[in-house]
Amino acid sequence: MLTTSHIERVLAHYDLGDLQQVTPAAEGNVNETAFIQTSYGRFVVRRNCQHLNERAHQQRHALIAHLYEHNFPVPGLIPTCAGETLLHLDNQRYEVQLFIEGKDFNAEQPQQLTSVGATLAHYHNLVQGFAAPPRDTTPRYNPHGILSMTERLMECDVMGDLWPSLAWYDARASQLRTALRQDVYGYLPHCLIHGDMHSGNLRFQGNEVAALLDYDQVTWDARIVDLADALVSFATDAGYADQMMWGVFRGPLDEQRANRLIAAYVAVSPLSAQEIATLPKLIELIWLQGELGRVASTLEGSVEYHLDVMGQGRWLSEWLRGRSDQLVERWSALNAAQGEPAAVPLAA
Repeated sequence: MLTTSHIERVLAHYDLGDLQQVTPAAEGNVNETAFIQTSYGRFVVRRNCQHLNERAHQQRHALIAHLYEHNFPVPGLIPTCAGETLLHLDNQRYEVQLFIEGKDFNAEQPQQLTSVGATLAHYHNLVQGFAAPPRDTTPRYNPHGILSMTERLMECDVMGDLWPSLAWYDARASQLRTALRQDVYGYLPHCLIHGDMHSGNLRFQGNEVAALLDYDQVTWDARIVDLADALVSFATDAGYADQMMWGVFRGPLDEQRANRLIAAYVAVSPLSAQEIATLPKLIELIWLQGELGRVASTLEGSVEYHLDVMGQGRWLSEWLRGRSDQLVERWSALNAAQGEPAAVPLAA
């Protein structure tokens, strides 16, 4: 935990006035963060996690600086008195950011969905100048991950109670592996995706995105991975929450909300036909990987609990496949109204 004494030692390397108040951040499971008030204003102090190396932090800072310079809603990094944005102190890495006032996402304000879609598209346009990282980067959502989990869970399930459900996941993952084979997926438009597009990483002022936060998961992948994450996070039909209370997700897509988010995205950066056709498969992968991951992380749970969680994933999969053609047709129509797809770098 970041204590006041820690923060005072950090601030000794900055010209930010006198420390007046410290408020620990309520969220954040990896980095340690605190909000501070000084005589110069409000700021955010962060002690960075150790799993990212120096190069990764420097690349993240370069990206944030680039976005900030182009008026993207990102908290700017404050340099130390020595002019560095990353402070090394006691074998730890610290940074100080501008504080951006904002509220959480409000599902009762559908105009916020428009801002989410447009903001994400602007982000993808702005990062086109950033090169791909080393070529060993693997897709964020990958059928091979499901296949590996089903194999491991089958080994753990010595009584065989979960085998029928796991066999279904295994078979569906094999089908998705064929549908998302590398010669198709690899030539979707790729860029440096945000990698963590969920509601907890956005702040709003009224109906507009005030800040897109947390660039620790940035990676090279198909840009529609961010769009799929955004649809699952912001355009879920919460009316199924009671039915799906044991799983990871609250329900399937709310098609009207999903259409609004897609329309806002393509108004800024149109999608290719292949991207639109692939988007439902990625959403299905998110659901299946998430529910199976819940089972893998709760091995002490009861058989009934695990069957219920996997059953929810299967229900979401079947719901989506029953509407996939309809969704693709609608999203294609929204996309066609915007013109030609934007030029986005392709993976080699």
